[in-house]
Amino acid sequence: MRRAMVISIGGFFVPNLLANFGVIPQLHESFKFMPGICGAAGVFFASMGLFLGYLHQEWIQGTAAVIAGLVLPYGATWFWFRTSRPSASAGLLQLCAPTLLTAIITYFALMMWHARLSGVTFDGLGEQMAADDYGKPQATWERVIYRVSMVIGAAALIFLLLAAIGGQ
Repeated sequence: MRRAMVISIGGFFVPNLLANFGVIPQLHESFKFMPGICGAAGVFFASMGLFLGYLHQEWIQGTAAVIAGLVLPYGATWFWFRTSRPSASAGLLQLCAPTLLTAIITYFALMMWHARLSGVTFDGLGEQMAADDYGKPQATWERVIYRVSMVIGAAALIFLLLAAIGGQ
């Protein structure tokens, strides 16, 4: 999952560039970042499907997961925008809801596929993920940087929330 997060950064920029140059259609003319959000989600789940297919040596199923992971977020958002036609003043939740819903469903589908191939129940998989210490800060300076980053992130979220509330 950590590698998939890093790879999804490219999935944000490439579809935005393609949409700006007219290679793929813009989903909404007022919100130029939507192909990037769909692309980041798609590349994230495609790389998760690729990693899981490689881990379990299930190449056909992994290839199907990669294709579904790439296509579903953009396709669901495109379908939603064509049927609902959101206005230029639509909120962020209305714009990102199809991608978010697709992401949640895809994540649980991939985790259930991984649990089935691993011979673990879904609850057992959650316990294994919670007990995983890989990547957690061990040294004192790592913990300090982690906590400082958490405080800065929380302050930024609060600032954004207050700016959004004050702007309405």
